[in-house]
Amino acid sequence: MKNRATGNKWITVAVAALAVAAVLCVIWFFRQGKPYGDSGVADRGLVIADDASAWTQNLEDRSEGEPGIKIPGYGELTISENAESFSMSLVNPENNPCYFKYTLEVAGTSDVLYESDLIEPGKAVTRFEVANLPDAGDYDLHINISTYSMDDEMTSMNGAQVKTVLHVV
Repeated sequence: MKNRATGNKWITVAVAALAVAAVLCVIWFFRQGKPYGDSGVADRGLVIADDASAWTQNLEDRSEGEPGIKIPGYGELTISENAESFSMSLVNPENNPCYFKYTLEVAGTSDVLYESDLIEPGKAVTRFEVANLPDAGDYDLHINISTYSMDDEMTSMNGAQVKTVLHVV
């Protein structure tokens, strides 16, 4: 009788060990290629812009000393109808506590002219390729700024929309 109880005990231990091994294999399979703490940032297409450079120009601060995220303003813009790239400073002001991601859209359409990668504080993308330029004319342009935390999660924060006029000539 003792041998049967001892045998059952070893079978139980063996089954438990196999169950733990199976769980670890499943975890490894689903985590393969992802470091711990990765919340799918790459899956969301969030990467730091490698085409951003240091921005040393001063921007007018209209915050009257209030803390928070500083959003740049933009005046009217002009671009050639046949342009493939555009010179414009998409800035993330120095000391902002977040990354910026810019999306430029012609109002009333789903046409995205440009979408940046994440821009670090104190940097700017100053030249970029454009797509979906409309025919010659004047258009309302929405410069959408999405913000993301600077931790490993890159959590979406608040955002802003700057409205201006785009002259396509």
